[in-house]
Amino acid sequence: MRWSSLALIALCSTQAKAQSGAYPDLLTDMQRNRRTVLAYVEAMPDSATGFRPTRGVRTFAEQFDHLATTNYEVAAVALRGLKSAPPIADSTKYLHDKAALWKYVSATYAYFIDALEHATPAQLKRPVAIYGQPPQPAQRLAALSFEHSVWTLGQLVPYLRLNGVKPPEYSMPF
Repeated sequence: MRWSSLALIALCSTQAKAQSGAYPDLLTDMQRNRRTVLAYVEAMPDSATGFRPTRGVRTFAEQFDHLATTNYEVAAVALRGLKSAPPIADSTKYLHDKAALWKYVSATYAYFIDALEHATPAQLKRPVAIYGQPPQPAQRLAALSFEHSVWTLGQLVPYLRLNGVKPPEYSMPF
């Protein structure tokens, strides 16, 4: 009886936390997005980290750096309330090495997901100013970070196709 009571309390607590925000599925969506983004990193040939389809655009590795670093900074500043994201990797390495890039992207997603899982309803509602924008609730910034990662991932489809790689399937939640 004690075990089922504790399980019920935990379930209700999790459901209440998820329902307290405007985007209750963000955690699930971010976990799915992590799997997809890492599949894209894995799909790119090792030799293509410096590939750019045209002059003036980010390289393959820079696109992933842009995507992952945005998630990481939003998690640190908006969700965890830090002044800035603590350093976790050396861009001089991961921008030129696919395995290091995969590790960096994976670590930034793990950080974001952990920050989101442990954010309280008050933390999610707290207004935060980041990237020179007016303050917005932390949960909105987290949702915008998810949107940004999907947008950036879509930009990487031509990078893969121009290197003869079929993009991994995008896993839809429906």
